[in-house]
Amino acid sequence: MQKLWVIRKQPYRETSALLTVLVDENRLVRCIARGGGKVGEFQPLFGVFASTKTLVNLSKIEPAGARLPLQGIDLVSGLYLNEITHWILPEGAEIDCLFDTYTECMKDISRGSVAGLRRFERFLLEAAGQYPMLVRDRGGRELRDDVWYRLHQHQELVEVNQGEPDALMGKEWLALANPDYSNPTTARYAKWLHRGLVDYAIGGRRLVSREMLSEIGKNR
Repeated sequence: MQKLWVIRKQPYRETSALLTVLVDENRLVRCIARGGGKVGEFQPLFGVFASTKTLVNLSKIEPAGARLPLQGIDLVSGLYLNEITHWILPEGAEIDCLFDTYTECMKDISRGSVAGLRRFERFLLEAAGQYPMLVRDRGGRELRDDVWYRLHQHQELVEVNQGEPDALMGKEWLALANPDYSNPTTARYAKWLHRGLVDYAIGGRRLVSREMLSEIGKNR
């Protein structure tokens, strides 16, 4: 049996479900769970996979631990993690430490830690090759603390004049390069930076969880 988390779930026929699951082999698998209509997210599970020519079946599903006690904004934050995992990472790609990193970040969210969101956003973006170099500018020069830079086309930092849109000082970019998300200023800039990078990585796709956060008057 393999340990897994359900990342995405859609109804399939009358009693089954089409799932995207994260398995402990650090990859995403799309599968059919026969009679799996009650299988839910946010609980570690065990299951057995069997492949045919056209699909993968998941059976013998049983709990591998307690369901995380997510409610309110923490629940929506968990849905957000699952959404960006599904859209950023290609199915079948093996990413070192993906399973453990996801598990720890979900636990952080269940404890009300926003830092878990920022860490996992960055982890996904780096795994997808979508996180920019933040210690050097486009010309390969080390950033200077008191110089202003802007991220060009979500990839490279370029020197700009003070006051230009989306510009931060070199010391602020360097803080993001080796972040301490418990620092309120760094956490605020990271939220802004990661939002743009995630949107770019998923091609501007609609994120239902982000809309839900807006509806309840919260913005993580």
